[in-house]
Amino acid sequence: MQNLNRPDDNQAQSQMLHPGSRQLFRYWESLRAERACPRKSELELKNIIDVVPNLTIIVQNSNTKSWQFRLAGTKIYSLFGKEMTNCDVLQGFDTFERGVVSNCFDISQTRLQPSLVRMRFISEQNEVIAAEMIGLPIQDNADGKIQIFGGLFPFSNSRQDGEIGFLRRELISARMIWTEHDAGDTLLGAVGRKAPVQLQVIQGGLR
Repeated sequence: MQNLNRPDDNQAQSQMLHPGSRQLFRYWESLRAERACPRKSELELKNIIDVVPNLTIIVQNSNTKSWQFRLAGTKIYSLFGKEMTNCDVLQGFDTFERGVVSNCFDISQTRLQPSLVRMRFISEQNEVIAAEMIGLPIQDNADGKIQIFGGLFPFSNSRQDGEIGFLRRELISARMIWTEHDAGDTLLGAVGRKAPVQLQVIQGGLR
């Protein structure tokens, strides 16, 4: 782990390989302005209609501390081959990889910084599809808790129509993206200002 330099928007977006991730990041940035993060009520999905099927909202189970899909779009359904609402976000990763990705989400929740995770989905037929997942902190209006709003974007479509159902995943990389906040932001003060970190795990290039 090491500290990130504080990139401008162009530098931050250069770390994102999928155009859907970049679009979602730009939208989140436009909503939050100088704040630590926007509120969920500010989301207008009609403004990001192209990526709605890829959208997720992720929450942490208060009892198990596991991360679950509160919302999962139709393309996520197709990728996993089943309805993913209320399911484990990290299913299919091994124990070490689960820990790395969970740590990224923890930082997004507590330090209000975007996370970026790349992975491979592997099917029973050994079909491999690489994907990128961006996680962006938002504040829930009902209870004030921080949730993760984001998207899961495959880099290619399946060779088969319909749902395949990938059995396991391999982590390619995981990192945090540093963003600037207004020093007077009350939400930021509530969670505490901590130094950003970078997490990165490399197992090979995209296939």
